Amino acid sequence: MSQDLYTATVTATDGSISSSDDVLSLDVHEPADLGGPGGATNPEQLMAAALSSCLLESLRIAVGTAGGSLDGASVEGQVTLSSADGAGYDAAYRLGVTLPGVDNPGDVLEQARSICPFLKTVTGVDVTLSE
Repeated sequence: MSQDLYTATVTATDGSISSSDDVLSLDVHEPADLGGPGGATNPEQLMAAALSSCLLESLRIAVGTAGGSLDGASVEGQVTLSSADGAGYDAAYRLGVTLPGVDNPGDVLEQARSICPFLKTVTGVDVTLSE
């Protein structure tokens, strides 16, 4: 049986978000490219940040069990919106992973993907390993 380990609570109001522990507080606006005011972070950037940082932390765990180093490692996250058939948008997610200090980067990435709770939940994320 699973046991809850941690709950993050963030409240969105008109133009901002804040976490219940007061660590996160950001202005959030629709990007200017989509007709919004811009000038602040946007939900797409936050989603890219969440996916890429979750995978990086999972890589840290995987490298710890396989040996190697995360020195110079990075995960670049992209969220691309496109017009949907009907109302709203469709989203595509891409993560580009660089692991220069790891001997078997493919194996480590596979293990990290199995650990990362966001990649287990969000379907269709394109994860590629950069050479």
